[in-house]
Amino acid sequence: MTSNILRSKEIPIGLGPYSNAIHINDFVFVSGTLGFNRNKKEVVGNNAGKPSLKPQVDQIFNNINGISKVLKVDNIDMLKINSYLSSWDQFAHLEEVLTKNCEQLPAISMSGQGLLNNSFLIEIDCIGTTKNNVKRINIPDLSGFGNMPAIVQIDDYVFLSGFAGIDKNGKVIKKGDIQAQTRQALEWVRIGLEQVGATPRDVIKNHTTIVDWRDFDKYNEIYAEFYGQPYPTRASIQGTLSDPDRLIEFDVMAIVNQERKYVDTAITGQYQTKADRPNVTLDDRLTPGVAPHCAGIRTDEFISISGMVATDLEGKLVGPGDIKAQTKAIMDGISNALETLGSSADDIVKSIVTLVDWRHYEEFNSVYESYFTPPYPTRTTFQGGLAQYGLLIEIEVFAVPNAKENGTYVIGE
Repeated sequence: MTSNILRSKEIPIGLGPYSNAIHINDFVFVSGTLGFNRNKKEVVGNNAGKPSLKPQVDQIFNNINGISKVLKVDNIDMLKINSYLSSWDQFAHLEEVLTKNCEQLPAISMSGQGLLNNSFLIEIDCIGTTKNNVKRINIPDLSGFGNMPAIVQIDDYVFLSGFAGIDKNGKVIKKGDIQAQTRQALEWVRIGLEQVGATPRDVIKNHTTIVDWRDFDKYNEIYAEFYGQPYPTRASIQGTLSDPDRLIEFDVMAIVNQERKYVDTAITGQYQTKADRPNVTLDDRLTPGVAPHCAGIRTDEFISISGMVATDLEGKLVGPGDIKAQTKAIMDGISNALETLGSSADDIVKSIVTLVDWRHYEEFNSVYESYFTPPYPTRTTFQGGLAQYGLLIEIEVFAVPNAKENGTYVIGE
């Protein structure tokens, strides 16, 4: 167990088995944070039952600044922010309030998801750094991001803002055409990577927000062609986007100049077509994929595991209606993938959890926490739609080798 645990009464107490933040290798991983004022014990920005976005974002950054104080660092420079909104009604104010709270804006992805209760309009998680050599880069002639950078780079790590099927002026192309929008969004990914000398082969993680599951197969067709085998890790979650005509958006992370190892299911299928896949360790414990992604990737200093769901080796649903059984199946799969990559659950620094129904939250937690020795990883949990009928939960994780030994865990108490 790590001895590097910092506890504070100035930051919110976690609403489940997770740490507020983990500081390791100059990175700071921050859990999904809500606009809750601990001292007043209230959700901020509620005026006669009508929540307001600006004060909630201000409170979120007050909470994140509290983490900086606990770590005794002058500033956490944000590399990547993920914003989950329960409503787009006040979206026009988001860039303004983010600019107010960030010395320099990070790469940003935004999606509409269900939050813990109706009082919250936004949840924000982030990856930051305590180093001062961050590069913020824009794509020439692309005006769709306002003042936000399209790409943020620190050393070998590259974070892209969310790319959608838009033209250079930010207008959605070919309304209603998922393949055209997927192709255009991935072309922006390619161009963004090109700005830092990277290619799609350097991508280790892709989180997709898709608006309509009926578009899943058509999107996969273009996506598989773009990346080729072995694919990056991936999660695809149903949500809403900032423009109702946007059908899909990609949140991408790449790592350059580092060796990588892949792990994937040994079972061939529609997208894992090759029984012998060079540079990929095949694990016959991993369930077959129904989409173009590998199970996990390890670079020199980072591990990404794809969003896993509860299916068995024949691709059949595990535990219909049983959140505990599905959580166990997923955590077993994540543990197996990590083990094959020479790691374990102790190395997990961030989990991203999608629940179909908030009523499953406590039972999910009871199984999830059993896979860890405290202190726990950081975590973001939201409500979203999943790709197969009967799925109750999906979990994707990031890990850093030897996190428990080398990381500093920040916990509200």
